[in-house]
Amino acid sequence: MASFAGRNAELKTLNEVFKSNIRNCYIETVPRAGATALIRKFCEKHRCIYVTFPESTPAECLRIFVMAIEKYTGEPLESEIGSFRDAFSALTKAVKGEDPIVVFDGCHHAPSEFPAALKEFSDDNYLMIVLVGREDYDRYDITFSEKMELGLLDMASCARIHPKMSAIDNLKTYMAVGGYPLYHTLMNKPDFKDNVEKNFLGPFPRLCAEAELILRQSSVPYAYCCAILSDIATYIGRPVDIAKKEGISRQLCDIYLKKLVDEGLIRALVPIGDSPKKPAYILDNPLVAFYFVTIRNNPALDVPGKGEFKDIERYIDMFMELRFRDICEEYLRTHFNCISVGKWWMKEEDTNKPTLTAIIDIAGEKHTIIADCKFRSGKIDSGALKAFIARAEQIGNVPDKSLMMFSISGFEDKLVKKARADNVVLVGPDELLTYQ
Repeated sequence: MASFAGRNAELKTLNEVFKSNIRNCYIETVPRAGATALIRKFCEKHRCIYVTFPESTPAECLRIFVMAIEKYTGEPLESEIGSFRDAFSALTKAVKGEDPIVVFDGCHHAPSEFPAALKEFSDDNYLMIVLVGREDYDRYDITFSEKMELGLLDMASCARIHPKMSAIDNLKTYMAVGGYPLYHTLMNKPDFKDNVEKNFLGPFPRLCAEAELILRQSSVPYAYCCAILSDIATYIGRPVDIAKKEGISRQLCDIYLKKLVDEGLIRALVPIGDSPKKPAYILDNPLVAFYFVTIRNNPALDVPGKGEFKDIERYIDMFMELRFRDICEEYLRTHFNCISVGKWWMKEEDTNKPTLTAIIDIAGEKHTIIADCKFRSGKIDSGALKAFIARAEQIGNVPDKSLMMFSISGFEDKLVKKARADNVVLVGPDELLTYQ
């Protein structure tokens, strides 16, 4: 499924490394960040020996290495290969007088004897070696010209993948699938609605399948993984409530929640001020969140492949309203010196209610920004501002409060006048939909 997108800067870096005196490169990455697509794009103009280590035994990893050498030479190796040192010796003979790029993908699955054998090979050869993994490069005692951290794309980079999309559809796409290049290459129609119908509702909903794959790969048993995520998607985010609903012990529930946090599927709310300090969780992975909120928990989609956009439109609106807080959080982190960013909520309040709150530093003094985030089709009226001010007054134990209101659709004139009188900062579509 690898498809190159949004990594032109990294591609340029790899080309520069290829021309340098030291040509070893380590790419530390996360799943689905586009590392494999980047390397394959880079290798299009070069001969390449490409090894992808699976999560398997040392013996199978060695066989895959041998197969990659044989693919490069076009013939089976003459001598028996019993170790990685043997394989690297065979590789040295195979590339004699040639200059291919040698790629080892999935290095976090490489056996323990691999690094030492690689060092011996690297010391004796000038070939460009590219390692791709999810581990620290210090495992390898070789000199790297480039150590690249390949994370997810930001909103502006994702928007550049969709030049024909409107700004609002670009934002919706980013909120629905996050900064994963692969998902954006699948969301390749200019209209958000068409992309959802193609990838989530059609006879071959590839992003639904991708979400299910993520669930199957979790270390939490599939049934409990889905049940817990479904609870959190419907705003049951407290461990005690989840454990009670699913009929499991609180201890086992805490173990499962920790695993889901480590896997990036959920995250704990960060309490600010006098918020309850007991843990509460929300969905984190955007694709999984979109899948659960709009597809998996939707009673209208009882027949696979037969759903229509109108069946999930109400659920999409709910999803966007919640995920919009993440966009507003990005805005705060970008424009202010944030000490901490979290949420404020009242005891026993659902996890769709927390208010975005940030403690910021201004000239050495702490201040608090309390933010209201509205993702709606119409302009926000003064009644919403009045309700926001009333809620903000309940937030205690924070320094020097100031209020900020976000709206993707703008504000009515009456609200603008009242906000000016009450010193509430307004952030509208002009600021939010202008990508840097």
